[in-house]
Amino acid sequence: MRRHGLTARFRAKWLSNSATAKWPLTSQLQFCQLLADQLASGFSLRQAIAFSQEVKADLPKSVAQVATELAAGTDFVASLAPYLQPNVFYQLRLTTTYGDLGSALNQAATLLRLMATQKKRLRQLLLYPLALLLGMLGLFVTLQVGILPQLQQEIAPQRATSFAAGQYLIFVSVIGLGCFLVTSYRWWRQQSRLALASWYLRLPLIGRLCRAYYAYYLAASLSQLVNSGLSVKQMVTVLTQLPDQALLHQLAVTLSSQLAAGQSPVGWLRQQAYVPTQLVILLQKGSTNDQLARELHLYSDLRYRELVQASEQTLALVQPILLTVVALMIVGAYLSLLLPMYANLQGVM
Repeated sequence: MRRHGLTARFRAKWLSNSATAKWPLTSQLQFCQLLADQLASGFSLRQAIAFSQEVKADLPKSVAQVATELAAGTDFVASLAPYLQPNVFYQLRLTTTYGDLGSALNQAATLLRLMATQKKRLRQLLLYPLALLLGMLGLFVTLQVGILPQLQQEIAPQRATSFAAGQYLIFVSVIGLGCFLVTSYRWWRQQSRLALASWYLRLPLIGRLCRAYYAYYLAASLSQLVNSGLSVKQMVTVLTQLPDQALLHQLAVTLSSQLAAGQSPVGWLRQQAYVPTQLVILLQKGSTNDQLARELHLYSDLRYRELVQASEQTLALVQPILLTVVALMIVGAYLSLLLPMYANLQGVM
């Protein structure tokens, strides 16, 4: 009953704080790493938070709110819900249920470090293509405002008709694109996390990256659960205590229904594209809990290295693709502006 009450309060707190702005990735990384280091040095949790505030003045001011809630007896991990990335928070919540807080924070910092590093690199890669795009937009506006109005004064009536038709086509295209984006967003909101996970794997460019991430995320989570000595049913119960929108929660609910129906969930797991085959094989080997926990830990480390490699390869493709898109936009802009100008000059001559 007490655990159910804590879970209910945790979910209520999560829902009430879901709209709160998250900390920047670098702040999340610094906070988790600082706490992990201080806990490993023998500090208590309150001392570690106070020390972090003293040595890191650039941490968000809401860290003080976390310290206040901790002093008032609020669960520490639950108080971090509004500030951490959802996937990081879910993993931290799961790991601390039966594991050590210090190791959980270290694990969260590892994933946050990768996310922060790749986000910084992505911004650097986007800088040059965006500069080209802004230059192209400046040229387009200059031609539209400074040159075309002068030419339109000498344009024949048919040019005005074609110009109006072109504007109508642009208007219809914008409306169509807007409807497509709204429909896609509504479809995305209606899908479960399990369905979206399978869908993400089929996307070009990021599919391999998503596959590596899900493999690491599932292996690391299962490693901690197995290491805690829980049975399969107990693991499912723990996972169902996560918020409803968590991938692991929805996975546990499906597995629970499989077990309740007397069916083996292994066959269903093999059909899920985001569940690596090697992970299912490890679970079927019949190893002892200690051996399985070590194997899952090593496997999660391997998949983390693959995740880093996949993210590097994906980022390496971003700039060439964006430059190609910008080049096509430049060619299209020139054709849409210069061809009518050429036709008008021929009409004048």
